[in-house]
Amino acid sequence: MRPLAGLKRQRDFQRLLRQGNRYRGRFLTLVALPAQSAGPLRAAPITSKKVGGAVVRNRLRRRFREILRQSAWRDDAAGDLAVIAHREAATASYAELEQELRRALERARLVTEAA
Repeated sequence: MRPLAGLKRQRDFQRLLRQGNRYRGRFLTLVALPAQSAGPLRAAPITSKKVGGAVVRNRLRRRFREILRQSAWRDDAAGDLAVIAHREAATASYAELEQELRRALERARLVTEAA
């Protein structure tokens, strides 16, 4: 299983947010941009101060990274993802976040229902 890479450069974030497709849910917005060539899946969980304090924001980022890390489809996917947390995500359980992210990934056609 390949490690999950992170988006590091500001220009990569800007390109993703400008050109990516958005899939909005109750707890999060997923921004996805398929890769032009083969490469790792790069993901960036984004939490603003509107979501909560530092502890809440860091917990959400850890949860999103873990959900993505455990996804079996990750080895077949290439591109960039941004997972933007909404205020409601602060009170959501891990299972609710996992279900919401999975639904957004299905809508983005990065994962199938059977996987």
